[in-house]
Amino acid sequence: MSSSTTLTPVALFHPAFRRLGVLEVQEILDIIMSFLDDCGDLLAASLVCKTWSPIALDHLWNTLDSSYTDTLFQADWARFELYSRRVRNIVKEGVESSWGDLGAGALAQVVNNRPTSVPYILPRITEIEWTETPEAGWLLQLIPLLAPTLKSFALNVMSDATTSVTDGRVILRHLVFLPGLKLQRLQVGWLDPVPRLDAAVCNVLDYQKESLVSLSHQSFNLNKQLSTSLSQLPGLVSLDLKFTNVYRRTDEDFNSFSNLLASKCPGLRTIRFCIPFGPREFTFHAFRPLTRIGGLREIFLECGELDLKVQDFEEMGGSWRSLVALGFPDSWIPLPWFATIAEHFPPTLEDINFGIRVAEDLDANCTIVTAFTSLKRISYIEVASPKTLKAVGSFLRRLVAPSTVVECAKWMEQRLKEVTGNSVKWKGKWTR
Repeated sequence: MSSSTTLTPVALFHPAFRRLGVLEVQEILDIIMSFLDDCGDLLAASLVCKTWSPIALDHLWNTLDSSYTDTLFQADWARFELYSRRVRNIVKEGVESSWGDLGAGALAQVVNNRPTSVPYILPRITEIEWTETPEAGWLLQLIPLLAPTLKSFALNVMSDATTSVTDGRVILRHLVFLPGLKLQRLQVGWLDPVPRLDAAVCNVLDYQKESLVSLSHQSFNLNKQLSTSLSQLPGLVSLDLKFTNVYRRTDEDFNSFSNLLASKCPGLRTIRFCIPFGPREFTFHAFRPLTRIGGLREIFLECGELDLKVQDFEEMGGSWRSLVALGFPDSWIPLPWFATIAEHFPPTLEDINFGIRVAEDLDANCTIVTAFTSLKRISYIEVASPKTLKAVGSFLRRLVAPSTVVECAKWMEQRLKEVTGNSVKWKGKWTR
């Protein structure tokens, strides 16, 4: 007699063999809940059944932002602990009064009443975005929220007071000594360059260099200490820097920095440099070494004064074969020149972010050979006179695919739609 077990028809209807419905699959429910932005909808979903409840509650408590007042933190600790495990993100920005009680007493009360058996208030926190306000003690309130599960940390110190600088250093020091921390994204910014805070950032970069993939510094002072720490991030993928004190810098300073990045951070895929208006004009020579980063997909150079030449685009297009987005937000390029440099763009380009200026006496011979069927967006077009609208529409109709979005001044939008029909998607976004 065979030892194999035969399932009877009755056994097949046992709960263990029941096929799950579509709305009982956790992965599908998680996707559906991610589209519910209203807290009331998520609360209602959590009351549907036991299957829906934990997933809906995870999305409901996923992010704590400035819309929450001290009500959340006045409940007893057991209830707070129940929901604190569902919090993944916490955002504190601006000086809204709704956060006053939280900063002054409510959060401190939770910290003081925390049982010794609970090492972290938010044990599953993954992202913190904190903008310091002028109120004393705000920054130090952030320390109890840190946990080893943290993946993304953003700290913006909006005050240059001595206490704010000191507290900022204390928080960054906690990131250095937090056991088991594997930080992936770091964003920092302050009103003016502060050497003590920059030194603390360097310590964080040194300790998190193996895991960090994204860095944003909104008051980057180009010096040896910061540059050396930055060059020791082999896994860096995204870099966003807003430079300060540029009036002391030259093309050679930025060229050396770009050369350092190209040599030490070959894995960079996105670069955004913001260089405010200054007393001197920079040339593309300052950033030419970046063309050696072959895998770069997005580069935005927002310079107050940047002298661009046709040969610069020739070199860029030949080097960045995988480039998807190219941006010079402060630059205006004449249409005939754009027709020339467009021949050197890589065929993978999807997003062009700089102005194209069309003069009243548009060159009738301004033509283009290559059509960019992959192009999805051109940031903005400026036309000096309505007389040139027909020529602009004809030119772009040959350049882009029907799905390409071309941003322009609002006064031009309707007229350009009449000229090009459905062959170009116009989007009015700004006025002169």
